[in-house]
Amino acid sequence: MIGQYTTQQWLLYFYVYCFLGWIFESCYVSFRKKQWVNRGFLHGPFLPIYGSGAVMMLFVSEPFKDNLILTYFAGVVGATLLELVTGAAMEALLKVRYWDYSNQKFNYKGYICLSSSIAWGFLTILMNEVFHPAILHVLAIIPKMADEIFVWVVSAGLAVDLCISVRDAIDLRNILVGMENVRKEVVILRKRADVVIAVLDQEWREYVKNHPAVERMDEIGKEIELRLAKMREMAELPRLPEHQKLEILDMKERIGKLKERNFRLKRKGTGNVRMLIKGNPTMVSPKYTDAFNQLKGYLADFEEKRKGKK
Repeated sequence: MIGQYTTQQWLLYFYVYCFLGWIFESCYVSFRKKQWVNRGFLHGPFLPIYGSGAVMMLFVSEPFKDNLILTYFAGVVGATLLELVTGAAMEALLKVRYWDYSNQKFNYKGYICLSSSIAWGFLTILMNEVFHPAILHVLAIIPKMADEIFVWVVSAGLAVDLCISVRDAIDLRNILVGMENVRKEVVILRKRADVVIAVLDQEWREYVKNHPAVERMDEIGKEIELRLAKMREMAELPRLPEHQKLEILDMKERIGKLKERNFRLKRKGTGNVRMLIKGNPTMVSPKYTDAFNQLKGYLADFEEKRKGKK
């Protein structure tokens, strides 16, 4: 027994609010996107953040349920802490942020913001005064045995879904980390190319002087390949000392391999990772912004080609 409810009852309420949250979010996002979006981290019709938020609101406000002001502030503090801890933990482990308040005033690192915290307080009052009493009224009609079966079945299904979803989230993390490592290697190659090519090419020296090193892999690769192609046209490559010629050819080969590796990483995201990103349209990755945007762009093109084939 935890407070006025048993552990089984808390689980039942958690699942109910997970499901209701999924209905609300999926319908809202689908309406805005003008296409069906299976919203959330899981594959099934559950949004754990809603279930956790609802249970937390009920739990922290229980001692103050006869005082609306204290209920309000209990909800503000509890829900804000839940968002902060959950958001920071997920970003630290999975390298992406499933919601982002960076564009809101008075936010803290994009995890929480003042306007949402204020809304959580009012929602806590609504939970206690309107939503939860209605849920209790509906659940009271269902036999206790059915409740128990429901909790056990959903718990088993949710455990399986969670394992699969965590695997997909880890795959996304590994893709982003891999793409970032590729980008770093390409940046190093660009710096080597700046030195080697500038020895013979005054135009390249002027270009490097006027264009600080960019960070995007595709742009760097195009720069190096463009300059190498021009040097071949000018017949300058054969006149280079053997060690510099080998170094340039090695850079060209490595650029090709890195581009292929980057393509394979993006291609890996066309499975369940694509559905994970699609189900979380507000997802961002502050640490791997370039890699994440590259991946999203590739998956958008993949989706368009896929639709075109149907």
